Amino acid sequence: MFMKIVTYVLIALLVVTLGAGAFFYLTNYQPMAADYARMKAGIPEFDKAKAELKKFKEKESKENKETAWLTPALDALNSGLSNEIKNGKAEVLSAGNKVIVNIAEDALYMPGSYTFSKNSPPLLRILDSLLRDEKVKGKMITIGNTTQSVPAHGKGRRKVPAKDARTLAADRSAALVKYLEKNGVSQDALVAAAYSSKQPEIGFKLKDHKTVIIIENPLATPSVSIKQEAAKEAPAPKASTTGPAAPQQKQPKGIPIHPAQQKTN
Repeated sequence: MFMKIVTYVLIALLVVTLGAGAFFYLTNYQPMAADYARMKAGIPEFDKAKAELKKFKEKESKENKETAWLTPALDALNSGLSNEIKNGKAEVLSAGNKVIVNIAEDALYMPGSYTFSKNSPPLLRILDSLLRDEKVKGKMITIGNTTQSVPAHGKGRRKVPAKDARTLAADRSAALVKYLEKNGVSQDALVAAAYSSKQPEIGFKLKDHKTVIIIENPLATPSVSIKQEAAKEAPAPKASTTGPAAPQQKQPKGIPIHPAQQKTN
């Protein structure tokens, strides 16, 4: 009798244990297993999103670093050229990641010439000081000009030949670049340019007959050469690891062609 009671008790405990196990399996283990499977399946997408977020943050940080100089440079140029701006002889503005300074040609040069005018030295000293400032240090500075062609004038030995607009613009840019180099602006930063006499309408107050100074970040040199990139993209030849090398097929021999012989009668 005692053994039957013990047996019934053990059976009851077994049933309760199985029931508890089944309850745990259905209410806890299965949902947890499903959640784990979903989480595991989403790990690649999460890693991809994490990598894209990192790239975005790096790009944003790089862009902020590249444009941080714009506002201080604009403030310095606007302050230094305030009199010229007030008199309508200059303007300072930004376009993208560039600072553009336009200066009326008569504020720097004699009419129809690349020689600096008598009233230009104070403005030249201001430009020299501004372009040597720490706020634009390490930047590329393009000096350009746009003007009209000059007809021939004078007579005899004093006759001055005509000069086309592009040539005069180039001479003026070269003269200003040489002046800036002589007074301490890094020659590695300076670029001389000559623009055509007809400039597109892009919102400038000074539209032509002007000196154009463009300040921008220097061009970045790619760290990996094209050859290296091509080598990375080109698939490596697969080497056979098992069995002897396949025998090379013999090329069929060409059929010899002889010139036709004349038949004898």
